[in-house]
Amino acid sequence: MLNEVLRRLRSLAELISVERVRVYLLAVAAIVGVYTILFHRYYPVLEGRPISWPESLLFVMQTVTTVGYGELLPFSNEWTSLFSVLMMTTGIVMFFIAVPVLLTPLLSRMLHGTPPRRTARALEDHVVIIGYDDTVRSILESLRVGDVPVVVVEEDEAKAMQAYTRYRGTAHVVWGDPGLASTRSAASLGAARYVVVVGREQWAANTLLAVRDRTPAKLIAIVDDPAFDRYLRYAGAEYVLSPKHMVGRILARHGFVAADVEAVADATPPDSVFRRPSPHGQDLVLVKAPVIRGSPAIDRTLDEIGFYPKYGVEPLILWRGGQFTVLPGGDAVVDASAMLFLLGRAGEIADAIEHELRVPGAGDRHAVIAGFGDVGSAAYRELDARRIDCTVIDPRDHDIPTVVGRAEDETVLKRSGIETAQLLVAAVNDDAVNIFTTLMARNLNPDLKIVARANHAGAVDRLYRAGADFVALQPTVGGQVVAGIVLADRVRILLDLPNGQRVVQRRWMRGYPRTAGWLEGRTGAVVVGVEGAESVVVRPGPEYTFREGDRVMLIGGVKELRRCIRLM
Repeated sequence: MLNEVLRRLRSLAELISVERVRVYLLAVAAIVGVYTILFHRYYPVLEGRPISWPESLLFVMQTVTTVGYGELLPFSNEWTSLFSVLMMTTGIVMFFIAVPVLLTPLLSRMLHGTPPRRTARALEDHVVIIGYDDTVRSILESLRVGDVPVVVVEEDEAKAMQAYTRYRGTAHVVWGDPGLASTRSAASLGAARYVVVVGREQWAANTLLAVRDRTPAKLIAIVDDPAFDRYLRYAGAEYVLSPKHMVGRILARHGFVAADVEAVADATPPDSVFRRPSPHGQDLVLVKAPVIRGSPAIDRTLDEIGFYPKYGVEPLILWRGGQFTVLPGGDAVVDASAMLFLLGRAGEIADAIEHELRVPGAGDRHAVIAGFGDVGSAAYRELDARRIDCTVIDPRDHDIPTVVGRAEDETVLKRSGIETAQLLVAAVNDDAVNIFTTLMARNLNPDLKIVARANHAGAVDRLYRAGADFVALQPTVGGQVVAGIVLADRVRILLDLPNGQRVVQRRWMRGYPRTAGWLEGRTGAVVVGVEGAESVVVRPGPEYTFREGDRVMLIGGVKELRRCIRLM
């Protein structure tokens, strides 16, 4: 108890700036000293009575603090009264200065409290996330569907308080240094199933070294530069993920349509985690397929295209200009800004892409990549592997076709061939630059396919309004990948939608059969596909009966999907 009181007193003392207190006290002492000298000098002259130094100091302190006077009243000279009024005013001003300097931080701390130093109870089989930023927020949102206990450990008090305020009731927060044994104990690190470290490479390595021998958990590191992969694995990480690298691959794969499913499938899931071949050799897959200008699907309705009648493929989601429609109607029109999420067997999706989405007679294809950092270089490698000619815009020259300059410069854009290009990848590490580049490129080439990265959620809508066809939000990508790893044995997350809905796959573990209609009625989720031991069914009817071991694909919100997981 005494230690806790002392700790709180120390934290309150640290809250008040030592320098500000020193300046304030020196100012008070100077004012009182000057007033005492002046009063001792002029009181005998004005009032005709002698006064000692202690009496002068006493009078000044009584006046400045406004506590009242004693035997020196009444005054016979008005200048003495005016001097007293001046000292009173000074005292009041000094009081109002003291409130913001000294009292406001203390009162704020007393009213708002501090982040927790430990979890309310001991946890086990949980996830510990060390660090707090946009990527961590995305991880927390993605993990909600799995109903897994999560502890966020953050060393910075302000960030820990933000996390505690935002996720109180849904996640535990521990304020402390993860390198300290007390913090690790407070987060039940020794009983955790996964530990996720999010931050710069050097900091991540130090943190991994501090925790790797203190927990049996699998360690995941999320960093900017994948070049440090082997060092972080040496420090103890089992998975090293770079959202920037993944965003680059995703952007490239959204730019052109290829005949094989793997080329247009989402680049996010690590193959070692998510590939689960079905026994009959036909996986049920969900593929993002961009619609390119010149494609046979342009300006046709889904009924006219006939994905399901012709190929047995379900257009699960239609994404257009940042807006998406789940299970779109047959009258929905496909245009060049659209992205289709196709659900079906891999071979049948490949046939649908080849006949309905590929541009017939497409010759040389040219892509412009604005920015050649981690995201741009990953996009270049992906496009180059597809034999797509690329021109990079970057302030530095590189050993590939490069236009040296800034992407937001119209002259530089024209020199890169933007007016005849088929694709622009806006990959600069600055949302404002990507927005302006998108705006200019759309004006210079109205038929251009534009895909862009965004570092902050607020930039996504502005990029779409500037003319982007697809935007990848970097923190969201990292969150989805981590959730996919952590929840792999519970539920497979295929897609996170902006409105909080998700497309997931969950194995039916019950020993007794139930129908798709029963599950939908009990949970509110929608069954969109089933991968069984002997068959794959797209768009099963309500009478379809699940068997033990079936992998069921569902779409719904967090609450609906949680109910499904419990019932399945």
